[in-house]
Amino acid sequence: MIPLAVVYYIFSVQMPRSGGDYVWLGRTLNPILGFVGGWAMFISFIALLASASVTEPAVVMPDVGVALGYIWNNPGLISWGQNFASSNTNLFAGTLFTIIVGIVIAACTPRVYSRIMVILAGIIFLASFIFIGAYATATPASFASGLSALTGGSVTVDGVVSQAAQAGMPFVPVNQAATFLAVPFGVLLFNGFNYSVYISGEVRNVKNGMLWGVLVALLICGILDVTGLYFVTSAESYPFMQAAFGLFGAGKFPLGVSPWSPLFVPAVLSNPYLSSFVEIGFLLFNFWWAAGLAICISRYVFAFSFDRVLPTVFADVNDRLHVPLKAIGLAFVISVILTYIAIYTTYIGQLLNVTTIWTIVWILVGISAIVLPFWKKEFAQGLIGGRWLLPIFGVLTIIGMGTTFY
Repeated sequence: MIPLAVVYYIFSVQMPRSGGDYVWLGRTLNPILGFVGGWAMFISFIALLASASVTEPAVVMPDVGVALGYIWNNPGLISWGQNFASSNTNLFAGTLFTIIVGIVIAACTPRVYSRIMVILAGIIFLASFIFIGAYATATPASFASGLSALTGGSVTVDGVVSQAAQAGMPFVPVNQAATFLAVPFGVLLFNGFNYSVYISGEVRNVKNGMLWGVLVALLICGILDVTGLYFVTSAESYPFMQAAFGLFGAGKFPLGVSPWSPLFVPAVLSNPYLSSFVEIGFLLFNFWWAAGLAICISRYVFAFSFDRVLPTVFADVNDRLHVPLKAIGLAFVISVILTYIAIYTTYIGQLLNVTTIWTIVWILVGISAIVLPFWKKEFAQGLIGGRWLLPIFGVLTIIGMGTTFY
């Protein structure tokens, strides 16, 4: 993802326009390719927004409910979490989630929106630091002891591993083939640093702003994800994680909800107030993520309308709020439709389809990076790193995304 981030950073500084890659592809390669790439990214972001609205009631709320039930010794919360998720409940809660995010986006000025995002970021980052710190100080023995104490001995690490083995799910060690097949999910995990480019035309100091919004953002994401995954896997143990998810997939995991790490926070963090704060951070994350996705989506619609690819009415900016309300409305109508699709069809397939779309578009962006300094010199004035830096990272982007697509 690093070569792609460098390409996005340089492009966002050279052509700071709402719509990001849609504009770059159209101006450097061909307007038709620009529209196809931009429309594909637009649909993929709405699909992600829908997946966030599904993940909240299907995974996050049940896990957090069960975890809080164990934290505060409340059987009612545990039962609520274990019985919350169902297709109809997920559709209702997911649609409500989408509407809430839509209202926040549509009703807030850019200044108010940015303040809400900063406050949410502060809560989520602090919860993440506490979460990582708790797992960093845990050991397999302390996690096993904590899980057993938490559940009154009804669920243990050895018991879960043994149950999976008896169910015909033998432990499969880390191997090259499985790791290679996991690459698309890694690419999916590291999206987010690219969101800033879609509003680069609205940033005062774009060169400095995009440096932080793209490159530093990816660095922070990489550090948090790698350290978090390392410490969680070290404490819970890979055999337990594999067994727990295998049992969950078969509908046999004893806690009745997804064995996602927030479920086990009270096993490694004994302070009930800190544990509850971490759970709240996880509960808020999808709202924060969805609000970021919504901004990208609305700017695509605005850019399409500005170029008259969509009706120009969607480029209207509300005089009082200074946001494109009609563009936001269109995005959320499509999002509710894709929420239904995500719930009643293959959810994991939707995520893989999103990643596939990205790799194709990003290969085109890599080609654009090669083309720009030599065939589109009118856009290359003052290019960061001269004529060769962008093409070099364009080639690396094509290699990385080509591998992911394969």
